[in-house]
Amino acid sequence: MSFQPFVLGTGLPGWNLLNATLEMQKSAFNQSRPTLSDSNYFLERFADINSPDDIVSDRRLMRVVLGAYGLSDDIENRYFIKTVMAEGVADPEALANRLADRRYRALAADFDFSGSSPTHKADPGLSSRTVENFRNQTFEIEIGKADNDMRLALGFSRELSTVWRAASSNSAAWYQILATPPLREVLQTSLGLPSEFVRLDIDDQHSRIQAKAQSVFGTSDIGELAGAALADQITQRFLLIRQAGNTSGRTSLQTALVLLNAIQMRDDFLN
Repeated sequence: MSFQPFVLGTGLPGWNLLNATLEMQKSAFNQSRPTLSDSNYFLERFADINSPDDIVSDRRLMRVVLGAYGLSDDIENRYFIKTVMAEGVADPEALANRLADRRYRALAADFDFSGSSPTHKADPGLSSRTVENFRNQTFEIEIGKADNDMRLALGFSRELSTVWRAASSNSAAWYQILATPPLREVLQTSLGLPSEFVRLDIDDQHSRIQAKAQSVFGTSDIGELAGAALADQITQRFLLIRQAGNTSGRTSLQTALVLLNAIQMRDDFLN
């Protein structure tokens, strides 16, 4: 039996409703046959993985491994993923170290086959963390099929914290955000930066987005922005701005009716 995650409404009202049902939906999704089957398959095969080929030649393993790092779109790029894992991260010139998107480096660090012994077998908690991340990312993908803004909002706080923990400095964290499309989209939108912003030189973007964060949120420190209160504020601003854009063609009465209907749907669902 499978479970399809759902969204009740759009924008901030939809976000509040999603959060009200999130625990229930995630539990049902994790126990659904496709998710449970892939998770158990990965756990059973984990000890038998000895080379990048063991992963890239098995589509089910690829689905879990890539899904855990938010790289599901690369499932057909087997040679590329094999190279990322084969070269690992020890060599500064390794492919993962030269890519702007640090998700590849995270993958290569956990599944590093560049040495005499693969790194994944030295980490006793990696298999369970991989499955947990796979479930979270896959759930968000399914939510995104109904509303991609909700998908971005769900992953924002977690991904921002991950960037902060891995970055060598606040400046490096901002560069990483600019190179990570989901994080960039949420922050750029919540800060009211126009679409033309991406056409600027990367160093110009780097300085301008920090200045804007300082102006809007009172800080440009990623550690502070990743805290629960500010991360939630960023997420809500993102959804409100997107909602305003989506309803700009409606009359104020139509917009009010949409919001009231979403609130009624929430109350009906919870009662």
